[in-house]
Amino acid sequence: MNDISASPNNTHLLPRLYIEESLGVGGVVPLSDESAHYLRHVLRQEDGALLRLFNAAQGEFLGRLDYVGKRAAQARIFSVLRAPEKTFRRVHALFSPLKKDKMDFLIEKAVELGVTDLHPLVFQRSIVRDVKEERLHAQIINAAEQCERLDIPVLHHLTPLTQLLRNWEMSVSILAAMERRDFPSLIQESSKIDDSIAYLVGPEGGLTDEEMTQLLNIKSVRPVSLGPRILRAETAVLFGLSIINQ
Repeated sequence: MNDISASPNNTHLLPRLYIEESLGVGGVVPLSDESAHYLRHVLRQEDGALLRLFNAAQGEFLGRLDYVGKRAAQARIFSVLRAPEKTFRRVHALFSPLKKDKMDFLIEKAVELGVTDLHPLVFQRSIVRDVKEERLHAQIINAAEQCERLDIPVLHHLTPLTQLLRNWEMSVSILAAMERRDFPSLIQESSKIDDSIAYLVGPEGGLTDEEMTQLLNIKSVRPVSLGPRILRAETAVLFGLSIINQ
């Protein structure tokens, strides 16, 4: 059994789980079947092992694993590790769904780069036109667990571009990446925005002329250039998020 007074310098080595339920010192929280299986059979954690539990509302806590029967598990919470953090601005990523491996990569890295909202969109040239929301949500949680985030990014429903633009909150600027056009750089435009921000990248086949015209006619949209090279869709999303986070 692990010592409950484990050194704070070693807590980063402990398994970390997102918990939807309210967390607090002295509480006992049930773990999902997936988490129980992961701890028992993948990580080979013994009964009484230490772990970290977190959510955005209460922060991160140190707990002890309790196996209840052959499959179920719970955690007893002993102390606070991190207080909750306030999100000062939201970073929206607007993108076309991609094929499985590319989509997995995009989701994982976008979470690591601090995105708060993921908006899969259907463009005229979108190749993939559906998403498995439950699977993507699980990937988002897993990425947040791994990269030490407290909050879980929001996965919005798949929406046609025209519908999103029709309902978009005008106070949030959309930086729209447009290739082969002479527009200000993403670095220039993003540096002017301190509030919440959105970043849009078209599908693998690019934006159509009709979509470009539609975007340029909306006041909250700012067209931007990503430079002289034509980037893959997933590269363009992550390139832009890394610049915005600077």
